[in-house]
Amino acid sequence: MSARLPAAAAAAGLATLVVGLFLPWFRSGAVLRDSFESVGVIRTLGFLRGTGWAWLPTAWFSLVPVVTLCVAAYALGLRRTSATLCLVVTILSGTVAGGAAVGQGSGDSSLGIAGTGPTTTAVGAVIAVVGAVGVLVGERRSARREAGGEQ
Repeated sequence: MSARLPAAAAAAGLATLVVGLFLPWFRSGAVLRDSFESVGVIRTLGFLRGTGWAWLPTAWFSLVPVVTLCVAAYALGLRRTSATLCLVVTILSGTVAGGAAVGQGSGDSSLGIAGTGPTTTAVGAVIAVVGAVGVLVGERRSARREAGGEQ
């Protein structure tokens, strides 16, 4: 198996995840909002103020720059750092997206969660996790081979 295959899977998963962030997450009548608009409404109305989750909107707005940092770190040869950042991003966004996708309901109401964005984000997160774990496992195997020297 090529050492680049897990990294390609992680990159494809991260790309899918980012696309999902910009797809509809919430519907209000005829209006569809992406994840950033939805989080902006949550932040403006202060639903999370005073709770242990008050950091979540700030973290959500930083997802795209951190994904960019993951790709840049891999390109610079920092594979383990990139894979670790990828896991942090995908665990955060995948958990929120998975919860939203499960809670989307029947769609009969004019107010609720739209399934497209959360589902796409969750699928991208799963693919990226598999790729990131593959990168970390591959790095560990190569480190073990190099540490043993020639036999």
